[in-house]
Amino acid sequence: MAERERLCYLDNLKVFLIVLVIVHHVGQAYGSTGGIWFYSYPGERVKPLGLLFLFNASFFMGLFFFVSGYFFPASFDRHGARKFVTDKLIRFGVPLAFAAFVMSPLLSYVMYSNYVSPINFTDFYIQHWFGYTSNAGTHQHLFNFAHFWFIEHLLVYAMLYAGLRMALQKWKVSLSISRTLRARLYVIVLFILFLGIVTNLMRTLWGFPTDRWIFLFGFIQMEPAHIPQYVSLFVIGVFAYRWSLLKSITAPRNMLWLLAGAGVYIATIVVLYSRGPARAFFGWEFKEALLCVGVCIGLLALFKTFLNRTGSIMRALSENTYGVYILHVPVVVALQYAFSPIRQGAFTLFVIVSFLSIVGSFSASFLIRTIPAVRRVL
Repeated sequence: MAERERLCYLDNLKVFLIVLVIVHHVGQAYGSTGGIWFYSYPGERVKPLGLLFLFNASFFMGLFFFVSGYFFPASFDRHGARKFVTDKLIRFGVPLAFAAFVMSPLLSYVMYSNYVSPINFTDFYIQHWFGYTSNAGTHQHLFNFAHFWFIEHLLVYAMLYAGLRMALQKWKVSLSISRTLRARLYVIVLFILFLGIVTNLMRTLWGFPTDRWIFLFGFIQMEPAHIPQYVSLFVIGVFAYRWSLLKSITAPRNMLWLLAGAGVYIATIVVLYSRGPARAFFGWEFKEALLCVGVCIGLLALFKTFLNRTGSIMRALSENTYGVYILHVPVVVALQYAFSPIRQGAFTLFVIVSFLSIVGSFSASFLIRTIPAVRRVL
């Protein structure tokens, strides 16, 4: 019964997070954002949306990694090494192949045709996606998985986890835990400091600011600026399952961590508009670490306390979160282009396209998962 309750609030949390992901990507076109998107709103953008991106990026993908890491040990324990690896290769590898050979080139073709030069798809696919152009700025890397980078990371982490577990089994190391551990306040504070220090080093001394993406080993797509957050929360998720840490993390009193996370964010905004960006973002990596940990713990406690139940609608939505993650970007981009001729302000379009993208993405996942072979993957 405890496991079922745990799954209910985690499933509901995943629905909330995937909605944030959709809204975040809709805002890429209409807000002040870094990076490249497949559609660019031609008018004046909504600058405050940049603050939404700042807030989201500080925790939401990290929390996704935490939840994913939490389910890895049980899957390995239940299925064994061979089936665990096979399942992950199918569940993650098939979408990655689809991204590399179908979705990413199609999305990039739309962007190239609209913002660089008209070209037929065959020429683009052969010359630009698989080859090299004279203009290095328009070269498309085959391993550019777009938003599938998260799935690529999960596949890499799954292989590393399986390798570690098999090595531990070979060395006859016991993984049984005789007692439940508690998430102590001083340990959480030390983790916040550690995350802030490593993130600061990554973005300053090691030269990887936010929105700088690289291909590690030539094929692992990653933004090093947030890697300390992603990797550490994934690992903590693994240990949270093994040590039953969620029992103490999700205690109702831990909802107060939301105040710490939201507080540092609100204080940053106040200082930004009153004293300027230099003062507001001084020591930002440490503030971001507190924001991340505070919001993650607070949301886990909030959902466990008030949203630890399900029904037919929420169950159906939670079953489609993975499908929505895979399919939402084409839906978002199609709607952004469809609304391009409409003369409305960026914020109005942001709200309309966000709502339609949420509905459209879940609908697309529902429909495609009616195909048995697709349901095996999604």
